[in-house]
Amino acid sequence: MYRTLLYITLLFFFSITFSVKAERAYCAKYEECREARWTDLKKTLFEDIDLKSGEGIIELTTPERAPDAAFVPISFKTHKLKNQDDFITKVHLVIDMNPSPYSGTFKFATNIDQIELATRIRLDAYSKVRVIAETKKGDYFMAANFVMGSGGCSAPPLGDLDNMIASAGKMKIKVKNIEEKDGIAEAKIMILHPQFNGLQANPATTEMIPAYYIENIKVTYNDKVVMALESDISISQDPTFRFNFLMGDGGDLKVTAKDTDGNIYSHSEKLALQDNQLKIASQ
Repeated sequence: MYRTLLYITLLFFFSITFSVKAERAYCAKYEECREARWTDLKKTLFEDIDLKSGEGIIELTTPERAPDAAFVPISFKTHKLKNQDDFITKVHLVIDMNPSPYSGTFKFATNIDQIELATRIRLDAYSKVRVIAETKKGDYFMAANFVMGSGGCSAPPLGDLDNMIASAGKMKIKVKNIEEKDGIAEAKIMILHPQFNGLQANPATTEMIPAYYIENIKVTYNDKVVMALESDISISQDPTFRFNFLMGDGGDLKVTAKDTDGNIYSHSEKLALQDNQLKIASQ
């Protein structure tokens, strides 16, 4: 009796899962269906907030067609703003056709007049990728690109699963100066983590891999937050983030990350300012 009930339950679950995935894949092919989905998402995520055009405020760069939908490079940058009330404090990432469309919130220091960030995402089906910039005074500006690619959310992990889990949380930090922008440096944060999203099968056993991914990242410079992220399942395996920040006079750049298993990882580097160049002190 128990086995029969278990079989029926599993059959129902996989039938529903397949049905939802098939419906989403079908919808992804047609612009009218995709726009209807965005209308529903906008109402759910942003309610009655006016999402203004991001032209002249925020620019999104994506490939037109993703060679590998499990590792889609995206970047966004804001135009230089003069009024501090117009400075961008958050950028919301939405991938319309992904299983979990609201993919993350990036938070930034409130004292920087121009933001740039690059990372990699998973793309489940042909979809609009959107970044919605939120200003200090509460205005919202959106930029969106249509990206062709599919299967990135269910693509199997790259590498040995046991090694991935054992290496989870190891980090590297790189810093470079941006010559054309006085006082601005660029940090590159690289984190080893399998980013299992609950939709992938183990290639060796075909069993589904339980979700296990980084959900919070905080980067501080001399104890002040320069970038933070609350994310979901759409950030690619081994997350990488490249972003700019005010270089100041040197000090401690620290990354802290927390995953869905409650593990907390941290890594820091001492930065030194020499001849107006910000460098990792140990190098």
